[in-house]
Order: sequence, then C-alpha cells, then structure tokens
Amino acid sequence: MKDIKNSSGLIDNQTLIIEPVFKDKVKTRIVTTHGTYYSEESTLNLLEGACNRFASTLEGRLKATKKLMNYSVKTPLLIEPNDFGAFPTMSYRNLECVWIFNHPFYVVELSKGKSVIHFFNGISVTVNASKHVLLKQHQRLHTTLNIYGMYHRKK
Repeated sequence: MKDIKNSSGLIDNQTLIIEPVFKDKVKTRIVTTHGTYYSEESTLNLLEGACNRFASTLEGRLKATKKLMNYSVKTPLLIEPNDFGAFPTMSYRNLECVWIFNHPFYVVELSKGKSVIHFFNGISVTVNASKHVLLKQHQRLHTTLNIYGMYHRKK
C-alpha cells in the first residue's frame, strides 16, 4: 500500500479512477497507470486540489460544465479542460461515488447496478453502477471534452 500525504498531485492525466475507502485513516484509493495509492484525503478534497492546480475549483468546474452542456445530474468534471477529466458514478455528494477518468475501457455488467470496468492496461475495478450508466457517463465526459476543446481552439 502506497500512502501519499500530498496525494492531490496524483490526480492527473494518468489517473484511471479515484474511489472512497473507509478503512482506518484511509479515505481514498487512487488507481493510476503507474500504480495504486491510498490517501487520507477524501475524493472531493483530492479533486478540489487537482482543480486548484489549474486555477479553478471543483464547484466552479462543475457549474461551468452544467451551464455549457445543460447537464443537471452526474455532471462530468473537466479538471484540465483541454487534457483530462472524470465522471461520477452517482451524485458526487454521495460518499460512495467513484470518479472514472477519460481513459479507454470496456464494461462487463455483473448484476443489476454492479459492473466491472476493464481498462486496456489490464487494470479492472468493480463499481456500483450499471453498464448503461457507465457508458452514458463516459460519452458525456468525452463529448464535454471535445466541445470545450473545439470552443477554445476557435479563439
């Protein structure tokens, strides 16, 4: 178990997922292309720190995406709008919300509301979300990244 004190720096374009963990002092598991890390910070604090590195806040990024894309629930988060973002598996205010980042994956549904996400580097993660929700959220994230990128390239 790799425990990182300043773990918001691990939230970058190599992050695959961040998920809550409720064990002792550990609050979040961060799965990246280069390893798995554990943090005493909550998922929302880690996302806030990542947004702060790109001169914004979590609430600011979500509010802007809601306005731009007209998404009222489970809004994707563009952390670095021209590079990477993540989508929530449920309301981001839910303590069990898992954030999945913009990397290629495929989904196998285990049962109603439970699926396994298989990333193409061999890492697999089980989440409490249906295949339908995961694929819809993945599409919304990539649509938002593409639209935001096109809007800013034209300027």
